[in-house]
Amino acid sequence: MIIISVIGYSGSGKTHFIQKTIRRLKNKLNFEVAVIKNIHQHKIDEEGKDSDKFTEAGAVYSIIRNKYDENAIYLKKKINIEELIRWVIKGPFKVEIIFTEGFRNLDFPTILCVKEINEIKPQLNENVKAISGLIAASKINQKSEIKLPIVDVEENFESFLKIFEIK
Repeated sequence: MIIISVIGYSGSGKTHFIQKTIRRLKNKLNFEVAVIKNIHQHKIDEEGKDSDKFTEAGAVYSIIRNKYDENAIYLKKKINIEELIRWVIKGPFKVEIIFTEGFRNLDFPTILCVKEINEIKPQLNENVKAISGLIAASKINQKSEIKLPIVDVEENFESFLKIFEIK
């Protein structure tokens, strides 16, 4: 199981990076990918909806399915990210890579998404293996100051695979 943490400020290109990478992993390698996203600003479920009513009544989790074969699982249980990752790994569906988005203190290989060079230093930690996000598409001359590789997964997919040891 490969777990890659994606961090960066809001609007830095985290979701865009993960989206492009999932497409590449699926189309080129036929990998099954899961994403666990940390949402800071709003609730996942709406108050008054059935799923909210079920979990408020005491259900540990509630699974919702619609006519488009879309499913959502709402866990109404205090669970840390490590437990959630184990839950996904042990789950009934084959997953080869898990991306986490927005969890800053995980001890997994990390890609830091930024808009500008000055956003790198305050967010660096020992787990950051590469830089991506909006900066990857820019033509900033100061990129040479950055000691980590800058990866645009559209142009450097093979580099991404090598950095994160994906075979």
